[in-house]
Amino acid sequence: MGIVLKADFKTKLNSKLSKFNPKNTRQEYHIDIFSELFEFPQFKAHAAAYVERHYCVVVNDEDHPDAKSLLDILQPDEVRMLNEWIVNRHNKPSVIK
Repeated sequence: MGIVLKADFKTKLNSKLSKFNPKNTRQEYHIDIFSELFEFPQFKAHAAAYVERHYCVVVNDEDHPDAKSLLDILQPDEVRMLNEWIVNRHNKPSVIK
């Protein structure tokens, strides 16, 4: 039996996250953003799905309780790409007719 994620999709992003700049290429900046985002269950699930799909590693709370555990796996460009979830989270997929 799976565990249901308790995610509040109406939670506002703090000022650092809401001012996210995807064009900033500093690795430290993206590590900081990723670590903040990892506190959101919906982002954690997003990052876990990516890692599981691309690295065949099962992400769970016991082995990966914090962002650092995934930062050891991910390349800097992947961290930047995952952080762009902030920008894309409100974009709805287009309807195929």
